[in-house]
Amino acid sequence: MSDPTPTARSGGTSPWDAVGVLLFCFILGMVARGMFDSFVVMLRPLDDSHDWDRDKLTAIYAIAMVCWGAGAPLAGLIFDRFGPRAVYLSGLSLMVSGMLLASMDYGLWSFYLGHGIAVGTAGAMLGNVTHAALVSRWFDKRRAAALGLVHSSMGIGVLAFSPISQILIDELGWQSAYRWLAVIGLCIVLPVVLFAPWKRFLRGDPAIMERSSPNGTKAQGKVQITSLKGAMGTWYFWALGWIYATTGAGIYVAITQQVDYFQTVGIPALDAASLYGITGALAPVGMIGFGFLGDRFGILPAATLSYALTLTAYAGFLSLAVDVNIAVLYGAIICLGLSMGSRGPMISSIASRLFQGPAFGRIYGFMLAAGGTGGGLGAWIGGFIQEASNGYAALYYVGVAVLIVSGVPFIFLARLVAR
Repeated sequence: MSDPTPTARSGGTSPWDAVGVLLFCFILGMVARGMFDSFVVMLRPLDDSHDWDRDKLTAIYAIAMVCWGAGAPLAGLIFDRFGPRAVYLSGLSLMVSGMLLASMDYGLWSFYLGHGIAVGTAGAMLGNVTHAALVSRWFDKRRAAALGLVHSSMGIGVLAFSPISQILIDELGWQSAYRWLAVIGLCIVLPVVLFAPWKRFLRGDPAIMERSSPNGTKAQGKVQITSLKGAMGTWYFWALGWIYATTGAGIYVAITQQVDYFQTVGIPALDAASLYGITGALAPVGMIGFGFLGDRFGILPAATLSYALTLTAYAGFLSLAVDVNIAVLYGAIICLGLSMGSRGPMISSIASRLFQGPAFGRIYGFMLAAGGTGGGLGAWIGGFIQEASNGYAALYYVGVAVLIVSGVPFIFLARLVAR
């Protein structure tokens, strides 16, 4: 779609609706990711107040990641059948109840069920499946950039809620921090879910919706895939799932324990949380920037650069164990921030072009399930690696190895979408 202008269109839609889609999806994604990643800040106080092995603690985040992935097909199914408001209300209910349950500290199970299953599934309900399905109805030529903007909300969520979580922990303790985060999330999300004009947003740009309809013009002569079964019969469905799964594993095997790692090398707790927040602050720049790069120069060059930046960041973090050089530290933070999540908009753009249609929510949801599973396994295995090695260096080495093989399908996918 071209730049939005306040000119009414046929079918009762306006280009300003496209702006509304971006705004409201951004807000929901920001809060969802902020709540989800608050565990990274909670990890050390939970470790200090409980006699639990590290792998049992990181399993909380691993379960959340798996449920974020497993909940994505469910979010897509609810979206396809009942629309976005039903998905978002379900996600809000799970998010608030999960944070409150975790704050009760009934035992390890309450964290697995609360922050793990409930908050993890809420992340899927309030996250990228519904956002991608809505954004792809309004943007065509600049789709990767638009998706990059919406995906960047996750980074802003980390930026905003990481220091907020640490301040609440320092002032009130981790249990009250959980409760206040639940209240903050409820106050932000509920008005958006109840009062945003979701029915208008579902109509989409008439030209785009016509091309994506079963009887519409087939884009670039491709046969439209209108079912999950049909999508699963293509190699590129599995290629996109592979990228999501392995990239998630390569990232979360390391960054789940990054705030704790920073503290072990002598960085104060609030500064460590703030550094993680800076990573989130830079993520929007990277997501939007790589979206533009993908649209302008092609998916493959953009993806290659994004992986190179992540590997550079890991090398910088490894060096901190020897010497905490401020320039290296912030250089690594910049590289990670610009690249973390940058693959998401590219994958979403490819998926929406290959599978746009009535079943896109379910198809994309299953792809995200692979990402959640990979990220969850990475976070969980990272706990075992840290325990076994009694350090953090091995986490980054494993992450490097996994990331190197994760991006290979981009070579073939770039050729496919360029045809």
